[in-house]
Amino acid sequence: MPAGLDGYPDPIVTPEREVVLAHVVGRIEECAAARVVVGIDGASGAGKSTFADEVAARLRQRGHVVVRSTTDSFHRPRVERMRRGPTSPVGYYLDSHDLGAIQEELLTPFATGRTSVRIAAFDEPSDAPVEVTVDDVAERAVLVFDGLFLLRPELASRWRLVVHLTADRRRAAAWDAYLHDGLPADQTAREHERAQRLERARWPRYQDGWRLYVDEASPLERAEIVVDNDDLAAPRVVRSA
Repeated sequence: MPAGLDGYPDPIVTPEREVVLAHVVGRIEECAAARVVVGIDGASGAGKSTFADEVAARLRQRGHVVVRSTTDSFHRPRVERMRRGPTSPVGYYLDSHDLGAIQEELLTPFATGRTSVRIAAFDEPSDAPVEVTVDDVAERAVLVFDGLFLLRPELASRWRLVVHLTADRRRAAAWDAYLHDGLPADQTAREHERAQRLERARWPRYQDGWRLYVDEASPLERAEIVVDNDDLAAPRVVRSA
């Protein structure tokens, strides 16, 4: 199974989370179209894939035909992603994903009623192309697509509904733990290990690359639904327009 489509085996189930998921499902069901394209947007670590899987499962429980996909299954080859350098924020924003394949092989065929669509074109861990298709899409169906940068100019008009997830406190806590937990007692060794962790994480690439997207696309203002997903057991709808 390509990266991004392998799912999360043990999602959190709480009444508070069910309320948020039910709200999103209800908004999707209000869309008056045979084919509905839904984007689940947010920064790395916000919980997009799990949230999208949960929405898809509840739609299926209600009798809808659902197609699932993600930007993680449409990466560009590593040499293209890193052509501006491994720490480049611009490279992270502009070069990570094959936008042409996402549009031409999934979004356009799905929206125009085709029965066959490609849901994965590349497996990032193996750095190799893949061919994963759904060949029996019903006339009425919902595409639930999660990923980074979904409201960028190239993709913004493609979605019938966008849910933007935030998780700033949880992501900051995870970063702090990565940077500081388990450091050596010796000061020199601590500084060396911290520097190594920073280099491995390529933090400026991801932090500043995400900021480029936020500055250009204003996802908090443009998404139809904004969900605070900091507390996975008790997310909340911040805005629903």
